[in-house]
Amino acid sequence: MGISRGCSMPLSKNDMVLVDYVVRVKESGEVIETTSAEKAKEYKVYDPNKTYEPLLVIIGEGRVIKGFEEALENADVGVDVEVEIPPEKAYGVRDPDKVKTIPLRDFLRSGVRPEVGKVVEINRQLGFIRNVSGGRVVVDFNHPLAGKTLIYSFKIIKKLESVDERVRYLIARHIKGVDVKEVKLSIDDSSKSLTVELPRDTYLSENIQIAKKLISDDIFKYLDFNEVVFIERFVKGG
Repeated sequence: MGISRGCSMPLSKNDMVLVDYVVRVKESGEVIETTSAEKAKEYKVYDPNKTYEPLLVIIGEGRVIKGFEEALENADVGVDVEVEIPPEKAYGVRDPDKVKTIPLRDFLRSGVRPEVGKVVEINRQLGFIRNVSGGRVVVDFNHPLAGKTLIYSFKIIKKLESVDERVRYLIARHIKGVDVKEVKLSIDDSSKSLTVELPRDTYLSENIQIAKKLISDDIFKYLDFNEVVFIERFVKGG
């Protein structure tokens, strides 16, 4: 699929774009996330178990931080952008009241051995252990990036215009590593029915049924369909 360029109109709610980016912490320069395998290797944060690919962002969906979404809304397709995002539009300012001291015995009673840096869930809240000493455990329930200014270097690779493209990348959002070109689609406009045949190598993917449900939910939310049908095709001798 080609790269669109020269888009000068601001993006609107529910527009879908593919974005490549690198995120750094301003205070330390640490690279904490990227969609590019090349950049991950350059910054020595490459994970061979991770799938590196442009991120699908739906404007107004709220799945990315506020400051990044605002920057995307006014960015042009194919243009490199760098934006500094303050904590208020990232993961919030640090709240001292979210740092709690908990008796060590409470962890031991639950069969948990606390270690510095370990993520724990307490009263349905996730926190990470900052310190263990003197029979006390200090747990920080702030987001790990709370209080940090983030620098996003990004480029909108493509704005998805056609229904076909949008469906394919909604599928790719929930089935990591799927080749969108190998997905077969059939649309019945009269009944607003969409038939999807996924590549055979996805049939036994972990949590594939959950993925299908999430794909269907997204399609119903963002596209004009009343029905989504998934087909699995098995051929004798195949």
